[in-house]
Amino acid sequence: MKIAIIGAGVSAAAACKALTAQGASVTVFEKARGPGGRVSSKRALAGSFDFGAQYFTARSQAFLAQVQQWQSQGLVQRWEFVPYQYQHGQLSPSPDDEIRYIGTSTMHQMLAGEFEGATMYTGCKINELSYICSNVSSQSTGQWQLCSEQGECFGGFDALLLTCPPAQAKQLLEGAPLSLQIPEQALLPCWAVLLELASATHHQAQGIFVRDGNTRWIAQQSAKPGRHSARLQQDTAQAPEQWLVHLSEDCSAAELETMPEQISALAAAELSRVLGTEVQVAAALCHRWLYASYNSDIPPCGVLFDKKMQLALCGDWTLGGRVENAWLSGVEAACKLLGKAHHI
Repeated sequence: MKIAIIGAGVSAAAACKALTAQGASVTVFEKARGPGGRVSSKRALAGSFDFGAQYFTARSQAFLAQVQQWQSQGLVQRWEFVPYQYQHGQLSPSPDDEIRYIGTSTMHQMLAGEFEGATMYTGCKINELSYICSNVSSQSTGQWQLCSEQGECFGGFDALLLTCPPAQAKQLLEGAPLSLQIPEQALLPCWAVLLELASATHHQAQGIFVRDGNTRWIAQQSAKPGRHSARLQQDTAQAPEQWLVHLSEDCSAAELETMPEQISALAAAELSRVLGTEVQVAAALCHRWLYASYNSDIPPCGVLFDKKMQLALCGDWTLGGRVENAWLSGVEAACKLLGKAHHI
């Protein structure tokens, strides 16, 4: 069975692992330079920048087993810190019992091995799909053909799995019956800003949940394990203090087309407001997520599947957000494509 997967984030990694384990021939198409999706990190300034998901949790036994496997491989570790909360002008510790995990050195570190056994095309944005009814495919139903923005075409797929954001999936599947089940506005935008300070604040907070204003999350990126470059990890006295600011959904939507320089200034002002001290920024880096956080106002639709067309859609948004749900949705989608029962 030949299966195409569009996207190479968490849900795609889970599906790919499950499909190849059952002998399926899998081809993955990713528009970025490598796997990661919304758990991507990039090398930036004095280390790595986790501009998407900041951490993840494991609440189901199935995903916990996967996380423990990654831990044993040195790909994942716990991020142990006391959360802070900012609300009504007050910043204070807000301890909880949550166990938080991060990828070792980068958030997407644990995904690369999950695509082993598959063929992957990176820097390849698929912009056209066609389903051709035929008796040629191994399943004697039909074949999927995919065409990229660069003009390349890839065909002969018995099944197709889309793990891209719902708005992009809806555009690709225009006219297909399954597209009518894709919810509108399931994911909301977010500006992520990395601020490297000219002088350290020496603040104790590592992760701050912000309950008001233009920000929803602030993290001391330089305090996360393994985020500095190898040179600075050996000489921590020279390591600059770095903070990550996630602007709120409403603010990000309002400022979607604003220039990065202005977004950096806004993020610096927000960091100063929350920490209660004026920060001086030496360098900044912005990343605009058009499809970032799950919209909790929309009920999760569940993994979508069209058996006749051997077409499935998955992602964290299908099960209610969170990295764990992205993984679980990928496993469920793989089971549907393989015609197997699924149990979490």
